[in-house]
Amino acid sequence: MVPTHILCHYGEIGTKGKNRRQFERKLKDNMKAGLKAACPGSYVEIRTVRGRIVIELTEIGRESLDCMKEVLRNTFGLVYFAPATRMEQKKEILEEAALEFVNTLPGESFRITTRRSDPNIPLSTQKMNEEIGAAVVEKFGKTVDLTQPDVNCHIDLVEDSAFVYAHRIDGFGGLPVGMGGKVLSMISGGIDSPVATWQMMKRGAFINYLHFHSVPYTSDASIKKVHDIIRIFQKHQLRTTLFLAELAPIQEEVIEKCHEKYRIILYRRFMFRIAEALAKREGAHAVITGESLGQVASQTIENMETIEAVTSMPILRPLVGMDKQEIVNRSKEIGTYDISILPDEDCCAYFLPKQPATKATVEQLQKAEENLDVEALVEGALDSLHKKVIES
Repeated sequence: MVPTHILCHYGEIGTKGKNRRQFERKLKDNMKAGLKAACPGSYVEIRTVRGRIVIELTEIGRESLDCMKEVLRNTFGLVYFAPATRMEQKKEILEEAALEFVNTLPGESFRITTRRSDPNIPLSTQKMNEEIGAAVVEKFGKTVDLTQPDVNCHIDLVEDSAFVYAHRIDGFGGLPVGMGGKVLSMISGGIDSPVATWQMMKRGAFINYLHFHSVPYTSDASIKKVHDIIRIFQKHQLRTTLFLAELAPIQEEVIEKCHEKYRIILYRRFMFRIAEALAKREGAHAVITGESLGQVASQTIENMETIEAVTSMPILRPLVGMDKQEIVNRSKEIGTYDISILPDEDCCAYFLPKQPATKATVEQLQKAEENLDVEALVEGALDSLHKKVIES
């Protein structure tokens, strides 16, 4: 049976009350943009019908379902979707379709799952399940299994139509990208910050990126890795901007004029200052980091407090309560792990202290920074930013 439509279901969007229509529109816009970029000419229209989003397929769409599935699976906001065949709401037609489904798909057990979007639809879901199920048993002798059937024939009654399908495809859920406002991700080439970025993108944030490097003291491997990670994330957000910041001039000053035990914290304070200034300039409302409490010396609660003291903008740490293995598992799930573990030289690893401070205070760091022209160093980094727009 050839699919004529794709029936899409969202989750959390349905709880948004008076703002629900706005979220639905954004989700549809993101679906359209993704399909237009990857599978042009694949649909006639995308419309909202009683808590579902229905895509009507063209001939091209019917032949490029794999492409469409990939786009929809990576569209945040969709919980699941199903290629379906649209039919009339007539019991005899739906029974014939169910018989075909159950007979052509492998397995000895089955169930019929009928749902309706409106209680005013005259067909009874319970009666449909029982009568169509009885017809399948009578014709093919298959066994009814309501818990783990080999074949689950879904019949969704929506307005004046019925949609019949056998398989649901899971999406990631979350909220449509763009509904959570614009944020700036401090992304490295490591494991953590890409996962933190993905988590916030799933919550609807529109992401731009800031990457710090120490070229020429380090190689440009981390820059290449960041480009590759962003390419993966373009499955979820088609267009973004990457800013590259030179940290080496600041590091030179810190190494020359400050006690070595404060180096990492000083580097991070400068990075936060630069990130906040850039975020404000670009109209972003928060900064994302991949910090996890206690993972490294700069991520003790005392040092995080001392570092964050230089900013007034919200700092989002979606990984703060996760352990390393949880973060690794998520990076494998989202496809960034194999890139993140490639060798590179992190900018903060340049001239690491032998014994970094783990409980530095704001007063200690302010004292250390008296030896530096903080404002000039931040302005110099902002002036030398390299900007690159990345789009599909």
